[in-house]
Amino acid sequence: MKKYEVEITEEAEAFLEELKESSRKKFIKVFSKVELGFITKDDFKKLKGEDNLWEFRIQDNNTWYRIFAFIINEGGKEIATIVAINGYNKKGDKTPSSEIEKAKRLKKEFIS
Repeated sequence: MKKYEVEITEEAEAFLEELKESSRKKFIKVFSKVELGFITKDDFKKLKGEDNLWEFRIQDNNTWYRIFAFIINEGGKEIATIVAINGYNKKGDKTPSSEIEKAKRLKKEFIS
């Protein structure tokens, strides 16, 4: 089973700090599950139509929260790095394009 390491950027960390403790704990639990290779589409899912853009997903008190991420697998190492780049409160069925564009920009900045 492939293992992962989750790296949290300052932007994602700032988002987590704004959340209620219960929501923050749920994200930490999801990060831990993913690091161990226990990945479900309810917890961590690839965004359709996007190149290497994923989202960590939680629900807390009827509110959905997402943190965008991308995967770096340097040289096919056994442990890949998942970089959590930014988060948002999902209010509707569709992911806002402005949030996707922000995630793409942050991903590009991180990689360069």
